[in-house]
Formats: sequence, C-alpha cells, structure tokens
Amino acid sequence: MLKIFFLILPTIILFATSCDNKTEQKIEQKIDSTELNANNLLIEAQTLIDSGALQQAKLIIDSVHNSFPTLRTQRIKAKSLADSIIYLEAKTTLAYTETLLPPLFEQVDKLIKKFSYEKNDQYENNGRYVHKLLVTNSNTSRNFIQAYVRDDHKTIVKSYYFGNKPVAQNSITLSGDNEEQLFSGTNHQFEAQGHHEIMTLEDEQALTFLSFISTYQNSRIRVKGNGTDSNSSWIYYLNDKEKNALAETYQLGWLMKDIQKIEEIQNSQNEKILNYEQKNKVK
Repeated sequence: MLKIFFLILPTIILFATSCDNKTEQKIEQKIDSTELNANNLLIEAQTLIDSGALQQAKLIIDSVHNSFPTLRTQRIKAKSLADSIIYLEAKTTLAYTETLLPPLFEQVDKLIKKFSYEKNDQYENNGRYVHKLLVTNSNTSRNFIQAYVRDDHKTIVKSYYFGNKPVAQNSITLSGDNEEQLFSGTNHQFEAQGHHEIMTLEDEQALTFLSFISTYQNSRIRVKGNGTDSNSSWIYYLNDKEKNALAETYQLGWLMKDIQKIEEIQNSQNEKILNYEQKNKVK
C-alpha cells in the first residue's frame, strides 16, 4: 500500500502544481485584462481631451477612479489628465473674461467724467468717486442723500440729516409710484453749527437703494427719514438732478462690481494656470 502511495505521489504533486500554475495564470490574465481596460479608458480620455470634449473626458476619468481603485499607476495617470483639463478650462475662461473687460472699462471711462475723486491720504485707505452734483461741500446744512463708489469697488449711500435736535436716524423709506421700500443703516452723530446725523448703507444694500431710485427716476420720489422716536421723522423729495446723479452712481457701482468679479475670476484662473505650468514645467 505504501509503495502504491509513493508511486502516485509525483502524480499528485504534478497535478497540484498544474492547478497552482493555472490559478496563477488566471489571476495574471485577470490583472492584465483589468489594466488593459483601464489603459484603454485613459487613451479614450486623452483622445476626448485632444478633441476638446472635456466634459466627456471627465466622465471617463471618473470611471477609471471608480472602477479600478487598486490600480495606482492608472489612477495617477487619470489624475494627471484631470489636471490638464483644469489647465485647459482655466485658459479658456481667462481668454473669455479678457473679452469682457474692455467694453466695461469703456463705459466706466465715459461715466467717470461726471464724478470727482476724493481721498484724504492722511486718514483714508480708500478714495471714492462722488458725482459732482453730490459732493459734500455743495450740500452742507441740509437733508440730502449722497452716494459714491469707493476705489475698492464698494458702493456707499449716506443719508445726511441736519436739524436743531438729535433724532437718532435709523432708517429711510423711499416711495415712488405707490411703491415703497424701507432701508436701515448705522448712525453717526456730531455737532457743528447744528446737529448732524449720517446714516450709512453699504454695498449690496446701497445698490438696492440706488436701484429703487434708478427704477423710479422718472417719477416723484419721496424720502422719509425715520428716527427712534415715532414722532421724529422728516420728508423731502429728490429733484431731477439728484435722481439723475444717484441713478448714474448706481450704474457706476454695478460696472465697478462687475469688473471686480471678473478680475477675481481672472486671478483664480491665472493661479490654476501657473500651478499647472510650474508642476509640469510648461514653458
């Protein structure tokens, strides 16, 4: 019996070895097939990128990451292709934004002639563009609305109150064509040959305020100032020159804001381009 076992032992070993070899071959074939599939997807993604079909290429790249999480080499290549897409999109976006700025600057150049630039270098970090009809020196000791656009692109509206007593001005109600809107802001008070109060609206709220005036520019616009005391209120109407000056300030404010947004996009795209070119040594 023992002799028989030793006689068939080589056959058993040979069979086992054969099975192991077949298993290894199947595994190797599976690995080769998986890598081949991943590589084919990468080739397809590169072809799509070369043809400008960037969105389709992104989908192929995502499928490489999702379908082959263990293939490190292929995923590194997929990441590199994704970076190249970001680079190409950044260059396209940058080129497009460069076409948007010249007409905006042209509009600003025409409009800015109606404004004066004011800045106290000793006390102020930002200067401002104030419509020549709304400069402070021409409107002392009266109730009026002043608006300006700072050189950091922010729009500011100030409601000036002048009287014999404080009213703690905290809001303004604009009315025009049976429409009205309430605006609340911060208050600053001081004494100088009478009592002065300034309520300030900034940026988006200021633009909304000026938008109301621009919308109803051809109507009679009533300004109602409100203090903390219900009995403390005052009313006046904007004249045509004031309405026109405030409407033009609104136009300038939006132009400057649009320019700022575009420049921020350009800075972001330039950073992406620079990072890619430094990483990939693109000249």
